[in-house]
Amino acid sequence: MQQVDTIYLERLNKAIYFIENNLDKKILLKEISQHALLSEYHFHRIFKSFTGETVKEFLVRLKIERAANRLKNSKDDIGQIAFENGFENHESFTRAFKRYFERTPKEFRTASKEQIEIKKTAYINSAINLENLQVQEPIIKQLPDLHLAYIRHTGSYDKVAASFQRLMLWAAAHFVLKLSPKTLGIVHDNPELTAEDKIRFDACVLVNQPIKVNGEVGYKKIEGGKFAVFRYKGAYENFYIVYDYIYNSIVFDRGFELADKPALEWYIKSPPFYKPEQYVTDFYLPLK
Repeated sequence: MQQVDTIYLERLNKAIYFIENNLDKKILLKEISQHALLSEYHFHRIFKSFTGETVKEFLVRLKIERAANRLKNSKDDIGQIAFENGFENHESFTRAFKRYFERTPKEFRTASKEQIEIKKTAYINSAINLENLQVQEPIIKQLPDLHLAYIRHTGSYDKVAASFQRLMLWAAAHFVLKLSPKTLGIVHDNPELTAEDKIRFDACVLVNQPIKVNGEVGYKKIEGGKFAVFRYKGAYENFYIVYDYIYNSIVFDRGFELADKPALEWYIKSPPFYKPEQYVTDFYLPLK
């Protein structure tokens, strides 16, 4: 049974990778199942068994949550956002969005802007800033394409350590690790928009080139590009307030235009060689 699960995990990784890279298109179950090398019926059953969602539920949810982030973080036209998330027209997008968030895209955008102003005021009144959060002023970096071996973690961010431990064991066994491996996290979801049990996070180790993998370990290449990089020194348990401050104060104050891609976490100083107060993490926010 374990060998069967290993095969299914490998195929599921490929299918999910295909879905996540084609959210701007209308894709069919047939296309997705082909990437998993399974029949539509068999793939649908396996997908629901492993993820707890049907393919359609997963696909629509990702499109809606991706659009919600864009509504919050950009001034782009709602019709443009609908089209670039694979909806045929404004009306179908509005219906799907309202079913999910119980408000129209326009109402959601207005409420998001109001919430941002409330948070900004609260941070000012509390004298919270980059300096006392132990975050350096952001710098702009151009990253090349990255080759990554990864394990997908679904659920609370508090529990990603186990995925990194399994990834490091795999990497050591396959001679991928160097003396000082470069580890990254891919942060796909905003916990204010995504239910905790659905949050996606990829625990990653940098590799030099495309590699063959199997089981729960996947391979992906992510596009390089322009990023705003914030260096934070301190414990991982403070990530939430750091992210919240950056996204609700700094992004808008500095006029950063965020790209429709996940953020990256690059672990410069991390366990087990450092204490929590010594950890250094670079937050990479993708820019247009």
